[in-house]
Amino acid sequence: MRGIHLWTAVTGIIATASAAALPVSQPKSIFEKRACSGPVASSPTSYWMADQDHTGVSRGYAPGVTKNARYPVWRNVQNYGASADGSGDQTGSIQNAIDDDGSSGSREGKGVTKFPAEVFLPGGTYQLGSTLNLRVGTVITGDPLNPPVLKASANFNGDTIVNGYDTPHGAPETSFMTLLRNVVIDTTALSPDAAITALQWGVAQGSGLTNVKINMPYNSNGQVGIKLTGGSTIAVTDVHIHGGAVGIENSNQQVNFKNIYFQGCTLGFKGAVDNGGGGWTVLLQGATFDSNGVGIDMTANKLGSLVLLDSKVTNSGTAVKFYDSSNDGGNRNSQLLIENLEHDTDHPIAVTSNGDVKLAATSHVDTWAWGNVTPGTYETGTTFTTSRPDVLLSNGKYFMRTQPTYAEYAADQVVNVKSVDGHKVYGDGSTSDVASLNAILADNAANCKITYFPYGVYIVDDTLKIPVGSRIAGEAWAVISGKGNAFKDSSNPRPVVQLGQPGDVGVIEIQDMRFGVSEILPGAIIVEVNAAGANPGDVAMWNTMVLIGGTYDTSISTDCQNEDTSQCMAAFLALHLTSSSSAYIENLWVWTADHNLDNGGSAYTVISTGRGVLVEATKGTWLTGTGSEHNWLYNYNFHAAENVFAGLLQSESPYMQGSGATHSAPAPWTAEAAYGDPDFSWCGGGDQKCRTSLATNIDGGKNVLLYNSAAWAFFNGPWYGDYSTQCSGSCQTNMMRVANRPENLVWYSISTRKTDVMILDGDSNPTEYNHPGSWEGLIQAYRQFAS
Repeated sequence: MRGIHLWTAVTGIIATASAAALPVSQPKSIFEKRACSGPVASSPTSYWMADQDHTGVSRGYAPGVTKNARYPVWRNVQNYGASADGSGDQTGSIQNAIDDDGSSGSREGKGVTKFPAEVFLPGGTYQLGSTLNLRVGTVITGDPLNPPVLKASANFNGDTIVNGYDTPHGAPETSFMTLLRNVVIDTTALSPDAAITALQWGVAQGSGLTNVKINMPYNSNGQVGIKLTGGSTIAVTDVHIHGGAVGIENSNQQVNFKNIYFQGCTLGFKGAVDNGGGGWTVLLQGATFDSNGVGIDMTANKLGSLVLLDSKVTNSGTAVKFYDSSNDGGNRNSQLLIENLEHDTDHPIAVTSNGDVKLAATSHVDTWAWGNVTPGTYETGTTFTTSRPDVLLSNGKYFMRTQPTYAEYAADQVVNVKSVDGHKVYGDGSTSDVASLNAILADNAANCKITYFPYGVYIVDDTLKIPVGSRIAGEAWAVISGKGNAFKDSSNPRPVVQLGQPGDVGVIEIQDMRFGVSEILPGAIIVEVNAAGANPGDVAMWNTMVLIGGTYDTSISTDCQNEDTSQCMAAFLALHLTSSSSAYIENLWVWTADHNLDNGGSAYTVISTGRGVLVEATKGTWLTGTGSEHNWLYNYNFHAAENVFAGLLQSESPYMQGSGATHSAPAPWTAEAAYGDPDFSWCGGGDQKCRTSLATNIDGGKNVLLYNSAAWAFFNGPWYGDYSTQCSGSCQTNMMRVANRPENLVWYSISTRKTDVMILDGDSNPTEYNHPGSWEGLIQAYRQFAS
């Protein structure tokens, strides 16, 4: 019954009236009372999202499907003949629901965002006889009131039950935007020794896996729950895995595995067995290993770095088996850090592949590191104390929050923005909807209603203001896109989407939305967060994207191929967490496009977004699995920020900077002191290799705790879309920077590629050469400014 109870908690269907009722003890010293108590909970018998109008004028509309205005964004698998009674083979019917292009053809291979789809599985058991293939640009949603079961038949044909990797879109690193939620995958009808994988999840950024349960036979020698073969996803969250030979086998480039429950697995987590496709850095945050044979196996020495954070090992064997790379030449992989571990057996915690015990059994571990520790030393089992501010914690662990389903609310608590009398909303990609949307959002917040955005491209030519009291859910990543003169002045930037006003306190929740700009807008701050919550996590975003270019719905995708990046200063800043804000953000992808997603991914673009993610917040910030790529001055900037937790910061440098580039940072932009911009004054005027984007810039501040940075560089100079020719040697001089001596900066597991200096700090300036590991450079513990 324990597993059933925990699965109920994961699906979010405990009857709670609002986020305030989350069963966690929260510090309140810095927060004020919220404005809105929330929608009215009841005991609905049907899921509010299924009860929306999916056929009339208020349905989701895909402007990119120009030849079929009736293209079905929403599709219920039972309308395609799928039966949920556990009989027959339902693979074909469900596959047809996924693939339907609305014109008797298939969406397969037709781009990532033109043909969006939200595929709904009502409750019941759907028997599968062969592999179900998911597609890019697709959300698979199970009914959270009765999570559907995808069950392999006893005569299943294949080696994978559900394949999330969309093969026609190339390598796993280009299999973008697939979301699977509220679903159970069951392989118990198959032999425990069968070489079968329940879910293949080698996918790319923008994808999400949340509220999923996998049931496999116990005492298994063959079955694998989730196999991440290749790919570059960011976050896998709130997953339960029962039984099987291996719970998760990972070779994805970088992942935050948050709140994963391994129960009865022969082996819980297996590190990469082939790092040719990735497996560079892993964060296991809030993991539970319950009655497993072994918790984690890193003995293959293909995983660069693993951090086990805020986790628990109970009634299990050895917690971690790892390869000791301390005497290796060249790269030293299998580096390990354990922080805040609960442990309740006499079995050792950390054992090498040779059977040597390196960390014996103990009930609690504060911080223990095995690997490169700045400056330039390889530590073999060093113990630290990590100082963590109370404001970031819940029950002694970093605060986490599961994405709400709103399943406890009936459809009368939800307002579809396209069905409000007196406020016409189009979502057609050309008409500005800002006036109507602002009125609807204000009214919904005042009346504690949930706001539903059916898929559409909602143009706003002025700031869209999301007030406290707002709860927003999108269908298939509905799009809010800025347009017009209001956002064209880089000397007077303005937010396209604004979450609260400075000083506001209350609830703002956003999930499954995409934000961007429909044209070149050098004065656009795409998302600005000002509000804080009365409790941690009251202001939150899940499975959300900020994309600049690369999609069918913006002229940037066709207007920007000039190597002179001053011709495409597409946006001023992607995401700003202002000093008054406090936000929980999970699985966010910020991407300045290097190619177009909707023409097979072949056409390159040359875009300069001034800034990626700027954090100036001080009241409490949680970044749980985020990526920020190809932004000009920096991808992440923590400017005078305080009380910040970040679990995985994934970044890539712009492809057209460095030697031979047309412009060198900060040009074509101006470094703005008011926004805490780095000015690159530490570089020589003509030093192009130095004047490149910083993956992470930390400027002063206090209590900034960062885990698993994955900072990659590949190309430099003019960019013409040649992915086969990477820069020779290093692409840039400095990857990260620390300035103005922050107080209690804790930085664990920093992985870099193709840079000389990993962190420019004016002190040790650690280099890749002196810290080999992971893809190229790895610092497992950077504590020069730790308390």
